[in-house]
Amino acid sequence: MKNTLLILSAIIVLASCGKYEKPFITFKSPEKRLIDKTWKLDKIVDTTGAEITSNQTISFSISGSDSVLVRTVDNVTYTGTWNWLAALEGKLDKQRIETFINTPLNPSNPKLVYDVKVLSSKKMELVDLNGATTASYRYYFIKE
Repeated sequence: MKNTLLILSAIIVLASCGKYEKPFITFKSPEKRLIDKTWKLDKIVDTTGAEITSNQTISFSISGSDSVLVRTVDNVTYTGTWNWLAALEGKLDKQRIETFINTPLNPSNPKLVYDVKVLSSKKMELVDLNGATTASYRYYFIKE
């Protein structure tokens, strides 16, 4: 009995460990933690460690077969789509999000890719993977 409980505990811990820095243990899928809430931008940290503030929110949802992204920048709302990046053998890489949205922040390239570093029910941290000027910027969001 003692060995069974120990093995079961180890399996739960290993199965619930994800790719993200937080949370250590969760029973919600990455989609459940990501969607159906509005994320408010808390701060942006650039490559030098300087903090930048911006009035932004972002929300992810799934409507039928569509993945909908709504981003608000300075009270102007933009709508686009999002998905997890493809991985090997037809699987999804649920650590990288690909978005397609036209905003003044990215007028010439609607495709933006972010590496998810933290994804809990109350915090999300994304690393920008999109080019020379914003590459490696970290975006810290909190649940609104």
